[in-house]
Amino acid sequence: LFSGQTVIVTGGGSGIGRCTAHELASLGARIAIWGRKAEKLEAVQREILEDGGVCSIHVCDIREEAQVIAAVDEVLAQHGRIDGLFNNAGGQFRMAMETISTKGFEAVVRNNLTGGFIVMREVYLRWMKAHGGAIVNMIADIWHGWPDYAHSGAARGGMLTLSESAACEWGAC
Repeated sequence: LFSGQTVIVTGGGSGIGRCTAHELASLGARIAIWGRKAEKLEAVQREILEDGGVCSIHVCDIREEAQVIAAVDEVLAQHGRIDGLFNNAGGQFRMAMETISTKGFEAVVRNNLTGGFIVMREVYLRWMKAHGGAIVNMIADIWHGWPDYAHSGAARGGMLTLSESAACEWGAC
């Protein structure tokens, strides 16, 4: 199904990203997994290679624009194309709204929203604008509030609107 296609999976070292990378590789995609910890990425890469897949690793903090640009350039140098982006990296911690600091709130928003935006924009500008492709942004079940995770819910709600905006600006609305 994905033979000959290259897909970036951010947050590919664990959880949903790891499982998605395995599934896409099993369907023939060349996978480029991104994350902050080389050890986690290396373990997933070994698993995918043992199963006969193709997987490169890219240590990258998606909150850092220069690192994202370098990682996109690495993927293009190694794979020659980017057909898909599974924008999955993120994180949060449990904290009641009344006690979360502004710094803590902003850190989660930077990771779960701003970082995702940076990755989307750079993949689009460096490849997809000229060649097409698909972007999938992973969010969370935010539809009725998210007690003790308001910081992450706010960021994920922003990512939903960002995704819809990108679809209209970059796709055929």
